[in-house]
Amino acid sequence: MNKSDFKREDCLILIVDDDRTMRNLLKIAMEEEGYRAIEAKNGDQCLQEYKDHKPNLVLLDAIMPEMDGFTCCQKLRSLEDNKNLPILMITALDDQDSIDQAFAAGATDYITKPIFWSVLSQRVNYLLFMGQTLKELTRVKSHLTKYKQWQRLEHQISYQWQRSFPIKSLFQDCLEQLRNPLEAERLGIHRMDGKLMAEAIAPGYPSVKTIEWKKITLLRLYQSSYEQGETIVLDFSEKIALSEEEKTTLEQLSLKNLTLIPLLLKDKLWGILWIHHCQASYQWETWEMESLRHLSSLVVISSKITELAL
Repeated sequence: MNKSDFKREDCLILIVDDDRTMRNLLKIAMEEEGYRAIEAKNGDQCLQEYKDHKPNLVLLDAIMPEMDGFTCCQKLRSLEDNKNLPILMITALDDQDSIDQAFAAGATDYITKPIFWSVLSQRVNYLLFMGQTLKELTRVKSHLTKYKQWQRLEHQISYQWQRSFPIKSLFQDCLEQLRNPLEAERLGIHRMDGKLMAEAIAPGYPSVKTIEWKKITLLRLYQSSYEQGETIVLDFSEKIALSEEEKTTLEQLSLKNLTLIPLLLKDKLWGILWIHHCQASYQWETWEMESLRHLSSLVVISSKITELAL
């Protein structure tokens, strides 16, 4: 990530201090630097504001009543996916024990009172830039891991194709291996005659075997789209035009996202691959969707060749 890519207006800073005057001064200083800022007057409010707004950096006073800054910092660090959050502690204590306590609590850096505003500006700018860089690095590493998983899966399917594995095993193995990199709770493939070819399910989630396949695939709404090879991605935090029966069915499945991918064989609709994300919405990468379509086509061709060989 280049410094030229770093945009201050995209950064939200959470200011935590029990002193209203200090909060106001810090907020004015951060907004004059081009950042957005929100406030919290104590540790409990800080934790709630963080959960609600997910700021890019926290300016945290060390000495506060009830929950001090050190305890608040520890609690912030204990929240999920929070290891790269920059936390800059502001303290009137400049002894070594207090500095050690700040870092032990999970602070990224500290600054002492009285505050030199030019120093604060430089520290905040640096910590935000490094936080964004670490976040981007984590994202790139995650993509690389996924890409390697996709490569292994493509290799395995090609191997199974060459060895004429049973159709059921071919589909099941493919879905089981796809579930983790896609972070999905449930995947399945329905053929256009309604047969459920396979499904892979995370522990604790029910099968769809008892649910009519046309409802699972939303065939009433999207058949023409499928026939044209169009992938459907639905986010259930948004309003979707479903019948009451369809709503009831999908509510039973506790969906956040539903992805429906047509499986075409010689330009004819052979089946539909459906992917259920129940815990959180899923953001598809372009390369990931293209890889999934390629794998799906490979599996369909493999199964057709196996059928013809029987």
